Amino acid sequence: MHVVVLMAFVVALTLADLAPVVASRWLVAPALAVYLAGAVAMGAFRTALSLRAMDRRADLPGSSLRRHNVLALIGQGWLVLGLGGVILVGYGRWVLDDLLLGHVPLLGEVVILIPFVVALLLSWLLEYPLYRAIRGRIAQQQILTGLRARAAWTLREYLGYNTRHHLLFVAVPVGLILLLTDSLGLAASYLPEPADSAVAMGGAMVCAAGVFLCAPLLIVRIWRTARLPAGKLRKDLQRLCRDMKLTYRDLLVWRSGGLIANAGVMGLIGPVRYVLLSDALLEQMPDREIQSIFAHEAGHIRSHHLFYALLFAVSSVTLCSAGGELTAVALSMEWWVGQVTTLGLLAVAWAVGFGWISRRFERQSDVIAAWTSCPAGASASGRVMPEGAAVFARALERVAELNGISARQWNWRHGSIAARVAYVLWLGSTGGTRHEVDRVVRRIKIALWISAGAGAAVIAARLVWGV
Repeated sequence: MHVVVLMAFVVALTLADLAPVVASRWLVAPALAVYLAGAVAMGAFRTALSLRAMDRRADLPGSSLRRHNVLALIGQGWLVLGLGGVILVGYGRWVLDDLLLGHVPLLGEVVILIPFVVALLLSWLLEYPLYRAIRGRIAQQQILTGLRARAAWTLREYLGYNTRHHLLFVAVPVGLILLLTDSLGLAASYLPEPADSAVAMGGAMVCAAGVFLCAPLLIVRIWRTARLPAGKLRKDLQRLCRDMKLTYRDLLVWRSGGLIANAGVMGLIGPVRYVLLSDALLEQMPDREIQSIFAHEAGHIRSHHLFYALLFAVSSVTLCSAGGELTAVALSMEWWVGQVTTLGLLAVAWAVGFGWISRRFERQSDVIAAWTSCPAGASASGRVMPEGAAVFARALERVAELNGISARQWNWRHGSIAARVAYVLWLGSTGGTRHEVDRVVRRIKIALWISAGAGAAVIAARLVWGV
């Protein structure tokens, strides 16, 4: 969902300045109504189908789960592409010109995104009955296996969690970047050419980098977090950090009301880096498995996956924008063709490229976790021991169980838990090492540096020659 919110920002920023496809503003209201009605219809339809499938069985069948995921993906596409359609019908120009918000920093972008936010909230509202049904089945299974069962979130808690963790997680830092860059661009407009464009572009890059570095300081306050209490587990995790030469600002408990079993890491550099462990993870998993999940997150940090994800984001936006502009020039077409081409290139780059890279990063962190989870200690040769592989595999399976996720369910960024478990167990049983996946990721990083260099060349050309 984070990518969907980010793409909504990209669509709004890319299409808002385009001339509407029709001259009359009277189509704006019907277009908004169709957009919201489409989101409601899709959300209600997929929830009804999944609830009907659950009524016939004790859980959601695999085929029904795949159908639900496909319908959810189509619904997410509608949220983004439908917003683009509404903007092109004239909503964007109505906001910027008729409401006179075009020169007000950030406010214009916020108003343009209001239909998307409303549609997103309506989608979550319609999915709430399915969430309650799934949580009820999970609670029954937890009681049968002797685990502590928690009551499902109320509707207010459910909407609040999704708003904080999916919408505000992206909207707050991106909004802050837009506020700073819009303000800087407004100030730079009083400078003579070409200093105005150089100051605006250079300042935008500095603002984006600064906000990205400091974003964890904001996010840990948007999310409900608290410091991990002192005790044996904290000492063990701190020792693991020292062994892995991992720097961080703090270890935090991610408060989810005991319903989310997960972990995460935020921050490129140690002074603003946080490692989060959810409350359900701490309550329902043994320390050895918690440490193994923690080692997975530490693997992301030690391998600098966040930095390279940022490198992909910046270079993909720069190169796809250049590709879109060159396409419009080469075909002697209107400049809006370049904007639309840019969006298409970005969609392909992220759907295919980023997903593939992210899954390789995830595999590398899995192997690091299995390598470090051996009770006898990590092998100096990089070999994954059967004991360490078994500990991490069991930890992954427990995360799936606690979250009510099928081990075979495929995820765009992570793959399936079943495949991840099978890989680390195969490494442990065959005496495999982490060197193979490290080699693959090393090649990915080289390719990302090359793409970043190409993106820097594009930016330099624009600053120097104005192309």
